[in-house]
Amino acid sequence: MRGSPLIRFIILAIALAAAGAGLTRVTSARNRGDQAGPVAVAGQAAVGGNAVPFRLLLSAPAAAVAIDTGGAVSPLSLDQSPMTGMLVLDPQNPRLSLTVRWKNAAAAGEHRFAKLTLEAPGQDTFTRVFDAAGDIDDFLELPFPAAK
Repeated sequence: MRGSPLIRFIILAIALAAAGAGLTRVTSARNRGDQAGPVAVAGQAAVGGNAVPFRLLLSAPAAAVAIDTGGAVSPLSLDQSPMTGMLVLDPQNPRLSLTVRWKNAAAAGEHRFAKLTLEAPGQDTFTRVFDAAGDIDDFLELPFPAAK
């Protein structure tokens, strides 16, 4: 073996500390004062008893996002992620479709995702991750009835 064990230990300790600092920065919550609050959503004023709060997290910037629960709801601002708002579900047939058109095409082999979280009153939090090699266009039947 070559080299001093003490020098190898010091180099290894510095490398581990740098990796730990990088992981801490990547995984820590972002609490900056310049972040805006929830994104305003079209149709949010018409919230009734079947309203369910949603949160949509995108893996890349989108050119267009549409959530359709029977009456289309489209975010007004695509600059922020996650997008939040309220969806009005049909209590007889709770379903939705999600369409995401990305600003830039995905690289070869790259998958993009959209993570949708619904927090219906009186129900467990429902989370679904949509992923695709290109644009996302998917339909989902929800496993719970909307609040009455």
